[in-house]
Amino acid sequence: MSDAFGFMFAFYGLLLGLAVVEVASGFSRAYDERQQRKIGIVAPLFGLLLLVDLITFWMNAWAYRDMAEVNYIIAYAVAVVALLYYFAATQVFPKATEKNTLDNHIMEHRRVVVFCVLGSNLMTQIPPAISAVTTPWPLSTFALWITLNSIYYALLLTAAFAKSKRVVTIVVGVAVLYVLTATALFAG
Repeated sequence: MSDAFGFMFAFYGLLLGLAVVEVASGFSRAYDERQQRKIGIVAPLFGLLLLVDLITFWMNAWAYRDMAEVNYIIAYAVAVVALLYYFAATQVFPKATEKNTLDNHIMEHRRVVVFCVLGSNLMTQIPPAISAVTTPWPLSTFALWITLNSIYYALLLTAAFAKSKRVVTIVVGVAVLYVLTATALFAG
């Protein structure tokens, strides 16, 4: 592990950690307020999706442990990726002062959450995309990479634009299982 990676990972880890804490706090508030506000299923699924994706992000950062140097572009990119996740995490569960049910709240805020997650994911795909071009990947590897990401992005976009709460619930549940399965199959 390089000093540059350690320096940058501390910053990235702090920001991602804040997002994890925000999701955990949302779950805690939802549990504490369960007598006054129905928990539902959609908001907890979105919270679970964020947690699963955040852990995947954290683990994927390890691939950069041999990073030779840190520059401002990398630092800003890391900040944007992590802060988009933090913002998404703040939008999943309603604030204590809101009277909306959890599911109604997330149905109103899901597009913001999805677009933050999509933005973070797309930004983290820039280095592999550059690598695929500069050191050509085998066609099968490139096709798998494109396919896996496209399926996930399609699930997220469906969750953002579906009109039915049932469809959103199913799609987010499938997205959680998809990330968990892909991580189990392809994580080193």
